[in-house]
Amino acid sequence: MDFSDLIALKIKELMQQKDITIYRLEDLSGVYSSTISMFLTRQTKTIRLENLLYICEGLKISLSEFFGDERFKEAEAKEWRKKVKEK
Repeated sequence: MDFSDLIALKIKELMQQKDITIYRLEDLSGVYSSTISMFLTRQTKTIRLENLLYICEGLKISLSEFFGDERFKEAEAKEWRKKVKEK
C-alpha cells in the first residue's frame, strides 16, 4: 500500500471510530471539506503536513499517535523509488 493511501485509510478509520463526517471534521480542524474529500477519495495523492496536523488536532490525536500505527512501519514511497530507478 502506498504511503498516502495509508494516511487516507487511517483518517477514514479515525473518522469512523469517532463517528465524524467530513463536514464535522472541517469544523473541528479548519481544513476545507473539499480538501479532505479530495484526499480521502484519492482525487489527489498528496496532503500538506500542516493540514494533516490540523486534521489530527480535530480528531484529538497527535501526529506521533497517528504515525504510531504499526502499518506505517511497513509503508513505502513507491512512486519515489520508481523515479529514482528511472534515473
